[in-house]
Amino acid sequence: MTNSTHDPYLNTVKRNLQDKYYKEQKERQKEKENMEEEKPKDFFTQEIHLSNHINLSENSINTIIISAFILIPYITGIIFIFLVIAKANIIIFNEIDIDEYFVYWSIGYEVLASILLTIIIKSAISFKRRL
Repeated sequence: MTNSTHDPYLNTVKRNLQDKYYKEQKERQKEKENMEEEKPKDFFTQEIHLSNHINLSENSINTIIISAFILIPYITGIIFIFLVIAKANIIIFNEIDIDEYFVYWSIGYEVLASILLTIIIKSAISFKRRL
């Protein structure tokens, strides 16, 4: 058999799949338009759902969030001390006598908090401009 044979069943299936795809695409477009119409008028009255942004199972999300809460500020603190205080010099970094995990963690936490607050303020300012 050659590829150019006419198969009415295959054509029907292809047409049905294309129709389903276009219907789903139209529904997605309508949902987008509905969501755009329902934009909140104030930045601080928005509803935020983490499930829209984080696609994890409920069993693993707790473990990942706890480990991220512990590790991300610690690593950020070490990087901040290495770059800012030790000026990216390994010898100076090794001479810094901070053996406490909590000190690195708290420095990293403060750095991350200031970055996040800056992002939130910038987002609030640009939110007013979009409306």
